[in-house]
Amino acid sequence: MPEPRPARRRAVVALGFALVALPCAPLPASAAPAGGEVAVDLLRHVGDRLVLETVTAPDAAAAQRLADRLEAQDSVSSAAPRTTYRLTPGPVELATEPLTGGGTLATDPFLHYATHLSEIGAPAAWATTTGEGITVAVLDSGVDPTAPDLTGRVLPGADFATGTDIGTHGTQVATVAAGALDNGIGAAGVAPDVDVLPVRVCTPQGCSGAAVAQGIVWAADHGADVVNLSLGGETYSTVTADAVDYALRKGVVVAAAAGNTGDRGNPVEYPASYPGVVSVSASAVGGGAAPWAQHNDAVDLSAPGEDVPAGGPASQGHEYFAVSGTSFSAPQVAAAAALVRSVAPAATPGQVEALLRTSAAPRPSWPAGYGTGMLDVAAAVRAAATPVPVPVSTPAPVDTPAPDVPRRARTVRR
Repeated sequence: MPEPRPARRRAVVALGFALVALPCAPLPASAAPAGGEVAVDLLRHVGDRLVLETVTAPDAAAAQRLADRLEAQDSVSSAAPRTTYRLTPGPVELATEPLTGGGTLATDPFLHYATHLSEIGAPAAWATTTGEGITVAVLDSGVDPTAPDLTGRVLPGADFATGTDIGTHGTQVATVAAGALDNGIGAAGVAPDVDVLPVRVCTPQGCSGAAVAQGIVWAADHGADVVNLSLGGETYSTVTADAVDYALRKGVVVAAAAGNTGDRGNPVEYPASYPGVVSVSASAVGGGAAPWAQHNDAVDLSAPGEDVPAGGPASQGHEYFAVSGTSFSAPQVAAAAALVRSVAPAATPGQVEALLRTSAAPRPSWPAGYGTGMLDVAAAVRAAATPVPVPVSTPAPVDTPAPDVPRRARTVRR
């Protein structure tokens, strides 16, 4: 039985920074196949858990036949030739010059750059909750635990990718979701008191489907309340979809970036388009729909995606940059889901998704495909905190007999 959350959080904090900084060794299943072989990943039932395994085939056709045979086994939940995701790259995401000219009125020097926070109503939600006690897993290129805006809230994580470098992308994503408020550093995240669970599944060269599936399962098994996936690709994988379904069934909300090639073919991307995932598109500076962001029927809602201030890792001197892309829209929604969870801990992933969708601010002037509108954090938190009235039935008078109806249709009076 898992520990109650307050006790678990105290225990994790007591472990200190030393453990956070130590990457876990990648599992053998994440290794690339040799030569021209094709990897086939599978998720196998082991008790009530899913475990990822990898086998190889000599070519693509043989790999698909092998995957089909494996899926016929009772113990195998899913099997598919390996796919590769990427960290939703695009020219809109490139930011090489750090922010300068810190404000003088706010305790966080770059908070005046963070216009996205007011656009999505985050400050209005903070009077109710800042997310303390909730854990957001960032499946990405790694999160620097020494980032000043994340101090003390980066939990011991896992590493399923090759190498040990901590990429800039994951740390920037984490600060957009969870950067501290009023600490005199950087800007602020949408949920400034959540804990960050770092799960390294990507390198600058890409994200192995095996690593992503392992990371999702691992996060679901290790206390994540919300998973953020600022990565994507055009290939559907039953293995990754199965890992997402596993997380959802364990009560974990999964949010993902819809993609950054809306003006270059606008292909449907995964994992954003897997069933149950909260798919996030983006708005542009000025409030219009971002034409470069993916827009399709799978998108649930949008969040600001241009010039969002985000903090980098030590390799960038912990500087803040104005970043763009659905990679940085998704963690805003993931953080909003965390705030919803903090006031409605019993809400299912589907209920959280519905709250985010129905509370979003409509944008009638936007083209189709950007979901129900702009993320409204305050409205989502208000809706989550408002008890649903329980209808009270009026009892029938005592002297009124129950109607004589067939048994299958009999009305049960309460």
